[in-house]
Amino acid sequence: MPRTIDRSRPIKRFTKVVAAVDLPGVPEGTGGKVRVANGISWYRYWVTFDNGVDLGGVSHDQLAQRRDWPQFRIDRDRAALQTDVADDGNGDATDEGGDDADAGNRFGIPEHLIERSRLARQRLGA
Repeated sequence: MPRTIDRSRPIKRFTKVVAAVDLPGVPEGTGGKVRVANGISWYRYWVTFDNGVDLGGVSHDQLAQRRDWPQFRIDRDRAALQTDVADDGNGDATDEGGDDADAGNRFGIPEHLIERSRLARQRLGA
């Protein structure tokens, strides 16, 4: 049974990490070390990476602890596959919803608000 990675806990100072995504000047998979860790509900870090780049304000979601990196990639790939399968299964519903997007509701605004706005423009002669 694969082990579970607890991603909710903050990463402590001097912990060895890996860039989980491409960052400015730092490709995904580059190792580094956390120099400063701060935040209460949104964790962010100053990280010195192995390629000589120092980045500040790196979000918790953009890093993985080095010891968790192999399992992190497996979990991420598995989640992407599940998302792809879910998207393929709902393809017909998405195609039907495409007509609403062509009707001017591509931003997810409720139809009753669009109708209310249309009626107000008609009253004002605009």
